[in-house]
Amino acid sequence: MTGIFETFLYTPLFNLLVFFYNTAAFGDFGVAIILLTVVIRLILSPLSIRALESQKKLSALQPRIQEIQKRFKDDPQKQTREVMNIYKENKTNPFSGCFLLLIQLPVLFALYRISVAGFGEESLVALYSFVDRPESLNRLFIGFFELTKRSIILSVFAGALQFLQMKLSFSKQGNVQGAGLAGLNRQMLYFMPLMIIIISLSFPAGLPLYLMATTAFSILEQLYVNRNGERDKRIDFGHG
Repeated sequence: MTGIFETFLYTPLFNLLVFFYNTAAFGDFGVAIILLTVVIRLILSPLSIRALESQKKLSALQPRIQEIQKRFKDDPQKQTREVMNIYKENKTNPFSGCFLLLIQLPVLFALYRISVAGFGEESLVALYSFVDRPESLNRLFIGFFELTKRSIILSVFAGALQFLQMKLSFSKQGNVQGAGLAGLNRQMLYFMPLMIIIISLSFPAGLPLYLMATTAFSILEQLYVNRNGERDKRIDFGHG
């Protein structure tokens, strides 16, 4: 498994990072990390947008699901069948988000290793023959943040972006949530950004920079899905 990970994930991504460092990033490893993150997220974007759209549908279906749960509270099998029928009728997969996470995890591990441990001269032995070896490694992001050391500023920014992304996601779920789910979301709204800050402070600045880039991309995807949802509502209203 280690050989597969090295061959098909870590090495190609590391080479792409160095390619960006040599070209579009103008010798800034921080900018190279951002560019690499954008490329990865663009590849995964169709899956992540589909997962976001599925989450919106699931949120809208919550009142019907809660009604079924109350109606068949003494018959768990009937309750499960009815809920699955609702998912089928609305072409919604409640596990789409988990599937996307499983796909992203190996990529996340590879990007983590690159961003945290990929700045040493010894790492350059993994370069392909057609990728130029940098004469020197600039470990400063925009000339200020040392990527091999922890950064309080980048860690706080990573947590703030996580808060914004979750706030944007939860705000569109509106009043369709049950009281229990709404309460859980309020707790997660503050807990997750705090955890992001704590985790980021435990690692070099390359990791919070990656988290900032991928969270910013997620915010753009959320805005895209929300805008399409509002447009579809207007179209349906006009036809009605």
